[in-house]
Amino acid sequence: MDWKLLSVYKMYNRVVNTVQNGSIILFHNGVENTPEALDKILTKLQKDGYEFVTVSELIYWDNYEIDHTGRQIENNKQ
Repeated sequence: MDWKLLSVYKMYNRVVNTVQNGSIILFHNGVENTPEALDKILTKLQKDGYEFVTVSELIYWDNYEIDHTGRQIENNKQ
C-alpha cells in the first residue's frame, strides 16, 4: 500500500501488526516515505526474530509449478 502515499506510521503499523511467518512484504521503488518506513519495519521484524529471504528462495523448483492463484503445487507429470 506504499503506492497510496501512506505515512511512515501507517505503513509501519500495517506491516508489523499483520505480518506472520511466510509473509511476503512488497514495497515499490521511488515512493515517498517507503525508505524510512522500510528501515523501521525491517529493524522491528529483525528484533522480533524474523529472517529475510528473497522470493526466489521461497519457490520450490523441482517437481512443482505455480498455479494461476500463485500457489505452488506438486507437478505429478512425471
